[in-house]
Amino acid sequence: MTDAGELLEGLKLTEASKILKVNEATTHIKIGDKDYHIDLSEIPYLSSFANFETKAQTQPKDLIHGPIAHFDVALKGIKSGFRQCFRSLPPDLAQHHALCETYEFLCIDVVGGQSLSEIIYELKSGKGHYVDKYDRSDKPKARDAAYKLLHLMVCGDFKDEIKDSMKVYNAVMYVVSHGKTFKWRTRKVVRAAYEERFVVSEKQRAALDKWEKTSAVKLAEEDSRDVTTEEEVSDDYDTDYNTDPFYCD
Repeated sequence: MTDAGELLEGLKLTEASKILKVNEATTHIKIGDKDYHIDLSEIPYLSSFANFETKAQTQPKDLIHGPIAHFDVALKGIKSGFRQCFRSLPPDLAQHHALCETYEFLCIDVVGGQSLSEIIYELKSGKGHYVDKYDRSDKPKARDAAYKLLHLMVCGDFKDEIKDSMKVYNAVMYVVSHGKTFKWRTRKVVRAAYEERFVVSEKQRAALDKWEKTSAVKLAEEDSRDVTTEEEVSDDYDTDYNTDPFYCD
């Protein structure tokens, strides 16, 4: 029988091996005043930066880059889903503009080459449907799509601003009218981005206002229910009961 000492040593070697593999897959880089270990293959700009710096150096040195606005938030979005960006920033459009610019700077394809129609389709994946009494909606996917919509409005180009503005309005209306899927921070900043990018009619504004919640108590309750893990996939209580007020086809 293997004695306790040998078993403990074996466990230590296994853990050391795991740590080594993690370190091999990541690169140490200092950005601003913070140190990171990052898989550079996920961030094209930093990958190119590291390659250039490595070739330019005569001796191995730590990679150092200047500050990048909201880099921590951007990294969280890359690793855990773009929905995390809504949770990590206040619902202030100026800060989300800065974050979108950071993603552009880092050469991150937030939209992933998707069309507006494809993003709208993903928005609807958060709509509750039940199998054996359990909610099988994909809320994380829908919430990620909401950030893609925001990024598209802030940084993207539309083939026809007039024609596409109605499709975008319908998508924004879908977000603001589904408060159980899209939390108040998401609803507020998505609406703000639409109103900044497009001309909003009085009728459209009135329709959007219909769904706006202003109670600080209720908004605080939404924040307390908002989860940050993939457990949100199975939130059987977190379902929208209101029907679609329009179609986004």
